[in-house]
Amino acid sequence: MPDINPATLLAGSGHVVLDLFAGSGVGAAVKQLGADEKGVEQMPEAQETRRLNGLETVYSDVWDVEKAEGLEFDTLWASPPCQTFSVAGKGAGRKALDDVLKTIETGKYEDIVQLRAWATMLGDERIGLVLSPLHYIWRFRPEYVVLEQVPAVLPVWNAYVREMEAWGYSSWAGHLHSEQYGAPQTRKRAFLLAKRDPDWVASPPPANHSKYYTRDPQRMDPGVKPWVSMAEALDFGETDLVGFPRKGDWRGEVVSIGGQPFRRRDLRSGASPAQAVTEKVRSWSRFEDAA
Repeated sequence: MPDINPATLLAGSGHVVLDLFAGSGVGAAVKQLGADEKGVEQMPEAQETRRLNGLETVYSDVWDVEKAEGLEFDTLWASPPCQTFSVAGKGAGRKALDDVLKTIETGKYEDIVQLRAWATMLGDERIGLVLSPLHYIWRFRPEYVVLEQVPAVLPVWNAYVREMEAWGYSSWAGHLHSEQYGAPQTRKRAFLLAKRDPDWVASPPPANHSKYYTRDPQRMDPGVKPWVSMAEALDFGETDLVGFPRKGDWRGEVVSIGGQPFRRRDLRSGASPAQAVTEKVRSWSRFEDAA
C-alpha cells in the first residue's frame, strides 16, 4: 500500500511547500531534503530565526490569504497554534469542538472573513486558526497536504477528510508517536496526510522505531529499532532523572533527590526518551546520577 511519507515525497523533488504558522523547524527539514519552503510566520523572533537559517517568509498573517494568490506551491503544510486545544492549556478549543465541527459542515470556512469573525465571536481567534488551512486547501487545491496538531484535534482532521474527498483528495488522519520515528521524546500528535488523487491510497508512514510503553519500558515492538533515549541523543547519563519535579505525595512511587521526596512519575531516566516537551520545559530539571 503506498504511503504519503513527507521525507520520501520531498527529497530531491523540486516541490514547493507553503508552510503556514511556519516557525523554522519544518522549513529547515524541507530545505535539507532539497525542496523549497515559503513560510507564513507572524512572530518577529521566528521571522529572524528563519532569516538566519536562509528561509523565506513570504508574508506574516495566515488570515491574509489573498497574499498567497500568485505563489506557486504544490504542498501545503500547517501546524496551527495548539494552546487552546492542548491538554496542557486551558482547553477553550476543546470546549468549542462541536462548534468547530459544525462550522466545517456548514462550509463557513469558504469565506475567510466570516471564518475570522466567527473565531473572534468565540473569544479566542486561535480556535478559528485550526480551520484556516481548510480554506487554503479549498481555495488553492494543492497536490499534497500535511497537517499536525495536538491529539484532541483528530475529529477536526477527520472532518477535513470528509470535505476533501469531494475535491478529489485521498486522505489519512490519525495519531503518530514521535518516538516511533527516532525522536528522543514521546509526543503523540494528530496528523492529516493527503494527495489530490482519488486513486491514491493514503496511509501513515511506517514506523521505524518502537513505541515507548510507559508502564513497561522494556517492551519493544518487533521488527523495528528501539526508541532513542536521552542518553543516546543528548549524552545524558542513563541514571540521570529529567523532568518537572513535584514534591512527593501518597500516590505512587517517590524518589529522593537531595534528601527531598519527589514524585517518580514526573521524572524519566536518561535511559528513556523524554516526556513530551511543552511550555513547562523551562521548569524541567536534570538530576545527574539520581535514578
